[in-house]
Amino acid sequence: MQPNTLFNELRSLMHLYLWADLRGIDVSERLRDGVFLSLSEIIDLVGFCGRYLADILPELEQRRSNVVALVNRRTPPKEDAVQSGEKRNRLTVIRGFLDFTSADHLSELQKWPARWSVYDKMRRECLDRMGEYIGAIRAPNRDDVGQKEGLDPEVVKRLLAIVEPDHPDNPFRPEVRFRNYLIVRLLIELGIRRGELLGLYVVDMALSGAKGTVTIHRRPDDKHDGRREKPAAKTAARVLPLSGRATELVHEWVVEYRSKLPLARRNPFLIVTIPDGKPMSLSNINKIFQAIRKRVPGLPDELGPHLLRHSWNDAFSEQIDRKGNVSPENEIKWRKRLMGWRSDATAQHYLRRTTRRRSNEFLAEIQEGLDIRMGDEGGMMHETD
Repeated sequence: MQPNTLFNELRSLMHLYLWADLRGIDVSERLRDGVFLSLSEIIDLVGFCGRYLADILPELEQRRSNVVALVNRRTPPKEDAVQSGEKRNRLTVIRGFLDFTSADHLSELQKWPARWSVYDKMRRECLDRMGEYIGAIRAPNRDDVGQKEGLDPEVVKRLLAIVEPDHPDNPFRPEVRFRNYLIVRLLIELGIRRGELLGLYVVDMALSGAKGTVTIHRRPDDKHDGRREKPAAKTAARVLPLSGRATELVHEWVVEYRSKLPLARRNPFLIVTIPDGKPMSLSNINKIFQAIRKRVPGLPDELGPHLLRHSWNDAFSEQIDRKGNVSPENEIKWRKRLMGWRSDATAQHYLRRTTRRRSNEFLAEIQEGLDIRMGDEGGMMHETD
């Protein structure tokens, strides 16, 4: 029921209705009459859901302007297709919508068993056929090569140093340096999502004592949030500790900077724009990292807020390794609580670098042991060199 989830599902249904408009199909009428989609229409819809909206809209405008295209209307322009995972998600939502809506029509036919049976047979055949095509879509790449990993610890240290307000290579205007440093610092220290950061209220920060805490809340449909694209906390609510330095930074930001912005008093959000004090947008966070990548040489091209979440998980794993006495069960339990996850499987997405490091270290130990054993047998060491 998260707003962003509903938004994405509505965009998927938009593809269904754009496709139907271009093909002259009345979806509601089809479902009501039990005609459903033919095999060729299902295949066409599957291909259509792999197209970008920017590719579809000109075709729609062309049709509405009564201009006859010189290409087959069912042959999409040769442009890059969306990722297979996105295509699969769109079709899954569309199939679920057809399933739910047709089930409602089916329930109205209970007084007429013969009509009910025919409608149910046609409905099931259409849904099953769609399910087969959805299942045949290539799954996202699960290989270990080329996938997103956390940053090297030295890169994280350099990033923190560069965005210090008084650093000579700081890429930002003086008036936004302190706020941007706080943003980067909180993302690195807490491993939170950008949406969780932008959803924080000032009152979520408990700053008494040398080290404070921050409470991550879930606030779907927040009545205080007037942003068009509302940041959402996808993870569970939780209380996280702040370092002494982060506690000082938050206190200074609230008292010395935020309090002087004219519109900041009208909203409860911690992170706001400068100079007006409006709640900051998700796109503004992205622009901060774009500026860092563009103006600071040597940083990875993929540097962004979500990559810092991967980096936090790598740092967590390295701390576990240094302690050496933490059971695998506790490692999973602690990581899930700090990240706000409910599923153990979610962690695997953020542990590619750690998994690679640990497995490579284990392999190196096996290889070293093999060299010793072969050397002990006399003369075999040279054959393996």
